[in-house]
Amino acid sequence: MFIKIKKIFTISILFIVTISFTGCLNLLTPKSNNVDPAATPNRNDHQGVFKTIDGGISWEHKIKLEEKSEEKTKGDGEGAEIIKEETILDKIKIASLKIDPQNNQVLYLGTVAEGLYKTENGADSWSKVGDENGILDEKATVYSIAVEKGNSDIIYIATLNYKRGELLKSEDGGRSWKASYISSEIEKQINQVQIDPIHRNIVYIATEQGGLIRSDNRGETWYTLSWFKSGVKNFVIDFQNTDGIIVRTNTEILKSIDAGVEWESLNKKINTTLKLNIAIAQISTMTIDNKNPHVFYITYKNLILVTRDGGMTWEKMNTITPSLTIVGTAPKVKQIGMIDDTIYYGAGNVFYKSKDKGISWSSHDIPIKGDVRYTESDYSDSETIYLGAFYDPPPKKR
Repeated sequence: MFIKIKKIFTISILFIVTISFTGCLNLLTPKSNNVDPAATPNRNDHQGVFKTIDGGISWEHKIKLEEKSEEKTKGDGEGAEIIKEETILDKIKIASLKIDPQNNQVLYLGTVAEGLYKTENGADSWSKVGDENGILDEKATVYSIAVEKGNSDIIYIATLNYKRGELLKSEDGGRSWKASYISSEIEKQINQVQIDPIHRNIVYIATEQGGLIRSDNRGETWYTLSWFKSGVKNFVIDFQNTDGIIVRTNTEILKSIDAGVEWESLNKKINTTLKLNIAIAQISTMTIDNKNPHVFYITYKNLILVTRDGGMTWEKMNTITPSLTIVGTAPKVKQIGMIDDTIYYGAGNVFYKSKDKGISWSSHDIPIKGDVRYTESDYSDSETIYLGAFYDPPPKKR
């Protein structure tokens, strides 16, 4: 009797363990084959633009191209069915994003080798920006976009256009373009364009040839502030005193307080105070604080570095980005955004946000497999944020 009870007990335990183990497996592999593909999106395909209106908790994929929708016929004769297929932006790699400072429903999207796109309805749909003059190549790479504050018709784009670095300017809201500045070397792009934060007739560009170049008449004529030994990747300008400029080249970060007459290298100050040997070429971006021009941020690998005294001393921001993931890779921080006291950034497929300038953070999933590359916030609503993402698959092993 005791043996029979023991046997029944043993079988029951084995049954429970089996059910539990199978249940664990079923969490990963559902029994049902009737899974809606739309409810479980393929992250491999999720590139392009995403939008949140609740501060990053939920995201919408904003990739619709209305005017390029195509109609196809399925079947023959009277029973033929017309199917409308929408062309979408999910295969396009994002190079830049810019919101119109006069109209928060208008955004411009620069791409890698796919030209410029525009939305007039908060990214619900996009249209390809053409050119009545034939100057803007539909396969141009657009690295940076600037829209004049007070006049939405004036737009500048920093490009590699027909294999030549060109700053293009539109005076009619993007319907037609003209070349404002052209690099003298093939394949040397314009990396950044920025309108002076105080004087809107002043425009600056950074070139891969190594130039920081300025125009005082909206791009009609130009003069050199400085030439550097390697390409100028990006720069920030003091919005209270525009004589203050920070420049990042391939090899140095430099500061000028006299509009480019003299430059001081910050490399040694960064490495000494952080006790790091920073590889300048691996820095992604520099961003000036939206309230204090003595504070600016550098994104480097999975870190955010910050100075609060104009570059004299540096510290690592107390983020919650992991140094390594479970598969041994580091999610890189490409760019940070700011609005009011909120700082946010994407690393890998996670969105991080701090409402107290970096003291504490929250994190939210983004439905992508690749990386967040660029972010842009709605200046009228801090909960509305756009991001551009794309996925570079690792090289195949031979």
